Amino acid sequence: MMYKEDWKLVKGMFKEWWENGDNILIQVITPRTGFEEQWYNWDTWLFMKNLDNFRKVVKHFIKWCEMTYFGGAAYPNLWINFGPGILAAFLGAPLKFTGDTVWFGASHDPSYSKSLDELLKGLEIDKSNIWWKRVREATKIASEMSRDKFIVGITDIGGVVDVLASLRGTLNLLKDMFIRPNDVEKVIWNIFEIWHWCYDELCKLITQEGTSAWMGLWCHERWYPIQCDFAYMLSPRLFRRFVLPHIIEHCKLLDHVIYHLDGPGELPHVDMLLSIKELDGIQWVPGASMELSGYHCGSPRWLPLYRKILKAGKRLVIAVPPNSIDFLLRELPHRGILFQTYCKTEYEAKKLLKKYGIL
Repeated sequence: MMYKEDWKLVKGMFKEWWENGDNILIQVITPRTGFEEQWYNWDTWLFMKNLDNFRKVVKHFIKWCEMTYFGGAAYPNLWINFGPGILAAFLGAPLKFTGDTVWFGASHDPSYSKSLDELLKGLEIDKSNIWWKRVREATKIASEMSRDKFIVGITDIGGVVDVLASLRGTLNLLKDMFIRPNDVEKVIWNIFEIWHWCYDELCKLITQEGTSAWMGLWCHERWYPIQCDFAYMLSPRLFRRFVLPHIIEHCKLLDHVIYHLDGPGELPHVDMLLSIKELDGIQWVPGASMELSGYHCGSPRWLPLYRKILKAGKRLVIAVPPNSIDFLLRELPHRGILFQTYCKTEYEAKKLLKKYGIL
């Protein structure tokens, strides 16, 4: 790979991590030597900002790759970003792009809400839907231009229940779970089937070996990060009924799955998630408020959580400051962890990787 000279080696490291979980991976991205002054963080929203010219976006990405050092298990990953939960737009929900995120359906327009009876009549994707066509086109163009240069990541399809909340409205859906729980389950499974149809269709457009997604992990087989951000509002009882069953099914239909655990509100559900035999691991994200309080992923506060995940034989994905890695490796088993970190220069990045035997 043009921008990842040791890609063959890294693929082997990832394969071992997925299959055995006996190794530790470190991903670090930083400016290449000589490009420090002109380097910038990649704008993941360029697809939304250039809806009429996806080739331009890919050319911008290639230019960024030329200036970027992908250290350790990091690699050039162009994931097709049209917002978290774009499946809602595929199903007809309006969206609003703010410049740094996308809001779907009821999340930006409280007056928008499909009735539960409408949703029960059956949901399907209109193949002429403008957002489905755009995601397909962007995926196809990126795949065609990626050969021997970079990896293409599947778009952020979204969590099944999160998509339903965009269509129905958060408060309406919470009420439905108590008043019409059986009907909510029927709609969830309908969206689940559509979710996997979208995943399969997009996989067909990506011709490279393996799969990737927004989380920045490569896998030699079919993998995806699964989530349910709506779960922070649910009790364990409601999570067990409305979320856990389709998470288990995701894990059976995909070769590998990492669950995106977003914020302390989801911690009551961890034991249920760890009980899923087929679940490979968990990515922990404390949330902005926690990080502003100093409780980032490198904080000792999360050690009990990390130990629980690793003791269950699952992998752990966390983004940490480089100076936190020493501390965490002193406190945690040396297996199954993937650290995502940063350095100011290529020299510092290589020094960090050498210290842990990655380079």
